[in-house]
Amino acid sequence: MIGAPVAVSDEVAALHRDAFVIDLHNDTLTKLSHVSYDFAARHRPAAFWNPFRLDIDLPKLRAGGIDGLGCALFSGFRLAPARRFWRMVDLARRLVAEHAQDLALCDTALALRQARDTGRVGLFLGVEGSYVVDRDVDENLARLAAAGVRYLGPLWERDSRAGGSCRSRHDGGLTGVGRALVRACDRHGIVIDTAHAGKRTFADLAAASTGPIFSSHTGAWGVRRHPRNLEDDQIREIARRGGVVGVIFVSPYARSTFGATLRDVADHVEHLVRIGGEDCVAFGSDYDGFMPLVRGMRDAADLPRLTQVLWDRGWREPQLRKLLGENALKFFERAWTPR
Repeated sequence: MIGAPVAVSDEVAALHRDAFVIDLHNDTLTKLSHVSYDFAARHRPAAFWNPFRLDIDLPKLRAGGIDGLGCALFSGFRLAPARRFWRMVDLARRLVAEHAQDLALCDTALALRQARDTGRVGLFLGVEGSYVVDRDVDENLARLAAAGVRYLGPLWERDSRAGGSCRSRHDGGLTGVGRALVRACDRHGIVIDTAHAGKRTFADLAAASTGPIFSSHTGAWGVRRHPRNLEDDQIREIARRGGVVGVIFVSPYARSTFGATLRDVADHVEHLVRIGGEDCVAFGSDYDGFMPLVRGMRDAADLPRLTQVLWDRGWREPQLRKLLGENALKFFERAWTPR
């Protein structure tokens, strides 16, 4: 959304540019699978919210200083879900092959560092919703692992065969299928993402997984009472397990459908730090998620504006560097076992 612009100082721009910046979640692959775009071209921001405009392209990634990008493979389709889902794996590979000088597909923290050292943005893959893969769990998880997928969130905006979503009328927790899914993820070194999980399902995911857990894109219930947002006890559990929480930039989860601003996102960031500590907070934008971003964040190019808002609140190094990407990178080093 255009509005609530933030002027970024030279000092903050330099810090942001020098930092390792990671965004844990976006839906660019989903959008690119529906609409034809030249990913190398700079797309102008929409004057008004347009869910079919790209929040991410290569020039915007460069302008936003983003070094690592968590790309979701979305499995919540109603029409031909399996075909659409697995096509996104091929799309990710093709995108990297077509832009080999600018992009790299990464499945380790070291690969992300090496991508940055060579001037490329590191893409890493995760699954949003288990609706396709919670049938034939062992076969599908092996296929995902072979494709380089490093995290999996069993839920989206509706219940799956694995468990209950945050929108569920009756969250019964993890099912037998869900527990099998978590065990398969543990075997294949795929990290559990609790985003969209109902409260009981969240607790079951935390109990069932043997490794660290995280939430790729969410807000804080203590700032905005919304079913998508994490309550304080959930934030503490993720932090206790050595995980991170990616703060979302979507307006309805930050404050209101179209009224939230970058300052509201900063409120969520600071609440997470108060509850979970400064090592648990990260970014999980939900760029290209077909939802309105907060005012002042037109697309990925505007990410330095959030750094400026936090700077104006007194944030300095190393806090900012942790938030921008170091917390996420250290989490990957702990959670992503080598294959």
